[in-house]
Amino acid sequence: MTVLVDDPLLTLRDVYRERPLTRVIFDRRLRISPDARIFSTLSAGPIIVVTSCTAAHGAPYEALLRRGATLASVTENGIDGALRELAQHGIQSVVLEGGATLHKAAWDAGLVDYVQLYVAPVSLGARGIPLLDGSRFSSTLLFDRKVDQLGPDVLIEGYVHRPH
Repeated sequence: MTVLVDDPLLTLRDVYRERPLTRVIFDRRLRISPDARIFSTLSAGPIIVVTSCTAAHGAPYEALLRRGATLASVTENGIDGALRELAQHGIQSVVLEGGATLHKAAWDAGLVDYVQLYVAPVSLGARGIPLLDGSRFSSTLLFDRKVDQLGPDVLIEGYVHRPH
């Protein structure tokens, strides 16, 4: 899980928003530490932790509530159930910034509308998790595809379905 590995803030920088950005953490087993850096940024916007009903109790749950998180428990498995729960909290669209497992779940559920894929000339090695492993994805299938060189990196972006 990206929050466990990278301990990001998930804040916007140098971008004006009329409403604060809601940060969402998908953590079905509530492994996130209440000391994670993200909880030091509550003034930047609310934090929702989506978890399973089985994890939605006990000391980890209470500790996250004390840190200011909103906890949303999901009864059904899969990312589509988690997104339905987020809709109950007024979330209408999501930008997924996470690891390969989260992205694969969204892709396999058919929930992805637009892709921004940053490719860096770095090998993750044998312990790296393949992106969309076993899923049908090719950047050449994107509609209105753009490819931009960003220093040594490349940004590939486009629509998964034809835009309206």
